[in-house]
Order: sequence, then structure tokens, then C-alpha cells
Amino acid sequence: MEGHMDADIRIRAVGPPERDLLIGMYDRFDPLGGAFGLPPRTAEARREWIGSALGHKVNVAAFSAAGEVVGHCFVAAGDEPGSAELAIFVHQDSRRRGVGAALVKAALECGSAAGLRRVRAMTSSDNRAALRLVRSCGFRLTSVFPAAELEIYLPPTWVANPSCPAVA
Repeated sequence: MEGHMDADIRIRAVGPPERDLLIGMYDRFDPLGGAFGLPPRTAEARREWIGSALGHKVNVAAFSAAGEVVGHCFVAAGDEPGSAELAIFVHQDSRRRGVGAALVKAALECGSAAGLRRVRAMTSSDNRAALRLVRSCGFRLTSVFPAAELEIYLPPTWVANPSCPAVA
């Protein structure tokens, strides 16, 4: 059912030990043209990009019952202290099932625990699915040209997810 995540999907923080599992998802990933060229097209560039993504404080992934990664979300440091940019990728076989919303919410909880107060998201202006996703998670639209930009302010009292890794 759309909007309700399958009961057998688990969201948890990830790091370098899960690199190969992330590579597996991204090697089978279809970006549908809305991800600004991400993930990179070549295997070598993709592996380098995944390594860089795993260097950010906040990384969460969705795992199937079989232990495969079906979605990945990370928050990259922004241009101002306490700010960051959100990146969300859900494998095409797991889209429209609530996985993206669960990943975004988990990343925001972990980001809040890490001291983030403002998170931005960018997507192409015609990527209705991505716009719907981040808006459903509380982001507000701030710009639509040349790309859609959205942001959310995290209150200091946001309840942190106990499954977040140590972020200090």
C-alpha cells in the first residue's frame, strides 16, 4: 500500500562496514532522471561517491528482510554551521511504499541529535515524487527555478532516534 512501509523493512544507521551493501543497491539503481546525475553512472565513480557519502555524520539505510539495501539517505554538511543538505535514494522496486519517508524522518532525527537546525533538499522542479516526499516530511518549498529547493528547520527539542550512532 502506498505510504505504508512494508513491515519487513528496517531502517538503521550505516557506515563504512555497509559500503558493499550500498554499492549493491546503487549498481542496480535507476535514478529516473531526477537526481542531478547522482548516483554517478560509472562503477568507479559510484564507489568513490558512496565512500564520500559514508563520510558524512548522518547516514541511514533501509534493509529488506533478505538484508539487501533498498534505500539510502544521508545528510551532508551545509554552508553554515548547523545546516545540511539531504540526499535520498530509494531503489525503484521499493518506491511508493513509505521507504523514502521513513528514511528522511530517521535522517532528520539523527541530524537533530547531531546539532543540525536547518536541512535543505534540492530536486528538479518536475520531480513530483521527490517534491511530494520531502513536503510530506515537513519541508517547505523556498524556490522552484532553476531547481526546486526546500528546507526544514529542526527544533532543538526534536526527539532523537535511539538507533542513531554516536554523532558527537
